[in-house]
Amino acid sequence: MEEMLGSMPPCPRIVRGQQSLTPQQEEYARHFAQERIARMLAPTVIDEQEAEAHLREAYRVAGLCPPVTIRWFDSPIPFLLACVKDNSEWGDVYQTMEIRVRTSTQDSLRKRVEKSLYEKVEACVYGEASMWNTQGASRYGIWTNVTEIIMWEIYQSVLDSVEATLWGNTRVSVGVNLRDITWANVEESVWGCQGLGDIVLLSLQAYNDAYWLAFFRFLHEVFEENKLIHWALFNELVSGYRLQSKEAWLVRKPILLECDEQGRLHSASGRCLQYRDGWGWYAWHGVRMPEKIILHPQQLTREDWLQEHNVEVRRVIQEQLGNDRFVELIGGKYIDTGTRGNLIEVDLGNDPEGVAHYVQVRDASTQRQYSLRVPPSIRRADEAIAWTFGLDSQDYQPRQET
Repeated sequence: MEEMLGSMPPCPRIVRGQQSLTPQQEEYARHFAQERIARMLAPTVIDEQEAEAHLREAYRVAGLCPPVTIRWFDSPIPFLLACVKDNSEWGDVYQTMEIRVRTSTQDSLRKRVEKSLYEKVEACVYGEASMWNTQGASRYGIWTNVTEIIMWEIYQSVLDSVEATLWGNTRVSVGVNLRDITWANVEESVWGCQGLGDIVLLSLQAYNDAYWLAFFRFLHEVFEENKLIHWALFNELVSGYRLQSKEAWLVRKPILLECDEQGRLHSASGRCLQYRDGWGWYAWHGVRMPEKIILHPQQLTREDWLQEHNVEVRRVIQEQLGNDRFVELIGGKYIDTGTRGNLIEVDLGNDPEGVAHYVQVRDASTQRQYSLRVPPSIRRADEAIAWTFGLDSQDYQPRQET
């Protein structure tokens, strides 16, 4: 609780009337942002009683009675399923807390903190590209990298469950016309489920709120105490939440979460993300991967590569194997070497096409190597690379690569 009770920060406090941050304050603001990112992404065991205490106090600060029941979920999946099954009216507790606490705190601080200093703190804590977004595109970058892939996997898990249920039911149902059931219909129904997208967002709410809560928490510590501190401390201890007047549903943080230097989910030796109930997956620099590619690359087969439709997954298979072993594995042979890459021919056996041609090319912007399929009529590597850009070999110039 020391963070909340006004202990001295490792820099001079901001005072009213101050126009800009001192060098020490600015340095600490950037350090503070880094620490908040690390804490939010850390899969450490948390004190759930402490989280509940901060949540109840956040209710009180907003003038609301604390929830009578607090229910914890081990991952976003059971949380989502419980929300879908629940038909009760939840009300607008979150919006009420935002209006009564966030908006009022923000208005109060704008009156007490000079505009230039307020904006500088924003830039340092969550607007600084090197902090919240290592690629400099948006202040939500790190959270976007993590949450977007989790959101997609939540949707995919729901679709897989619906598919399993669908086929399980059709095996025992009488009079079901299977020709009327298409996967496109099922997928459209799930994605279009009223409120499903909002529920998925709720399961990751803490990541979405982290940047602005860090801003107010910094001012609480370095300027003057504010009413958002309990909300900020609670938020860092959970993954997501759904708030009602008498009940609160909380999603536990993952027990494993590993990222690369760019903030993308990644692990070269195992799962990159896993929740307490076992739900999780493998990823390579932000791209979802089958278990086999990460754990057992030596077991990869020709069919694994030929039957994979995702070009990024195919690239990782090639990367894991290395060029020479890759060509040997797929039964390919080099038929031409150009200035920008190699052309490979693969015997498809009994396939009507007979052979397939792939051009090995390195992406100039990322240095990643890809094997892209080109028409078998192309016999020169440079012509094949030009074809992937929609050009002929005479018009193709390397500077046009993206």
